[in-house]
Amino acid sequence: MRTLHQIDIETYSKRTEHVCLLDARSEAEFLQGHIPGAVSFPLLNNQERILVGTCYKTKGSFEAVVLGYELVAPKFAKMIKNAHMAFGKNKLIVHCWRGGLRSQILGNLLLSAGFDVTIINGGYKAYRNFVQRGFETEFPLKVIGGYTGSGKTDILYALRLKGQQVIDLEGLANHRGSAFGGIGKGLQPTQEQFENNLLSLLYLQNKNKCIWVEDESRLIGKIQIPDAFFQQIRKAPLFFIETAVESRIHTIIENYAKYNTNDLVKATQQIAKKLGDLRTRMAIEALQNNDYNTWVSEVLFYYDKAYNNGLQSKVNSSKVHISGDKQNIISQLIAT
Repeated sequence: MRTLHQIDIETYSKRTEHVCLLDARSEAEFLQGHIPGAVSFPLLNNQERILVGTCYKTKGSFEAVVLGYELVAPKFAKMIKNAHMAFGKNKLIVHCWRGGLRSQILGNLLLSAGFDVTIINGGYKAYRNFVQRGFETEFPLKVIGGYTGSGKTDILYALRLKGQQVIDLEGLANHRGSAFGGIGKGLQPTQEQFENNLLSLLYLQNKNKCIWVEDESRLIGKIQIPDAFFQQIRKAPLFFIETAVESRIHTIIENYAKYNTNDLVKATQQIAKKLGDLRTRMAIEALQNNDYNTWVSEVLFYYDKAYNNGLQSKVNSSKVHISGDKQNIISQLIAT
């Protein structure tokens, strides 16, 4: 007879075999943050979870458990069928918030239907603790820096194509990291999910080889880089890409001129206090006249100044200036 196995989150993170991870929490909990690769398989949906929670607060634990079974029991057969269609004979790992009643119920249900099932001890809460501790791990970072428009993201992707290890923080945050960085990007992930995805990618890297990241401020849009990891970025070797102003202006125009003028004006207004009244008015007037060269020239006054201030506060172990065409820059970076 099969038994319901248990596994801790550290052991789960080191697994090598393929497994299907089922998240038994509600849809809303899953959207707030989940273990990368998990499949939402809620025992209680959003509304049912609220009903059970309210019952627990007003009537007590026993009544809440009874209500939970009343809500869930009619769905047992459908859950088993869905699991069979989706996962076949694959091994299943199940978790809920703390590895409690929801994962126990779902785990035992699937076990009774013939699945090989394991439960994560401590559930998603244990995973979140694991993530927070994970950023204290020392990673072999190398940082690509440079003024706005110097093509740092393009260089990152070129390094990846050359077989280098790369973590694209802006890609993970779905934001370019400036007042203009959210234009055309849609919603950012939750802070929780950003952290989960970032640590998952970091743990996939070979720690005996360098990991390239872009020089970022602490905030990328609404997303905050975890402090322990941000401090590592500040201390890691910095490779500053030297690019001519004309080239930077061209890159910025290429990236942003395609977007709606009103969106660009609103973003420009967000930095008005730093830019100053005169420069702000000149930049907005230039946008309205489709004079993108003037607009970029004005806003770069703010961004270059802000980046220089950031450089002065860094504690990087070394700073190397890199110049040349793109291919030459890539070659120099790989040779470091």
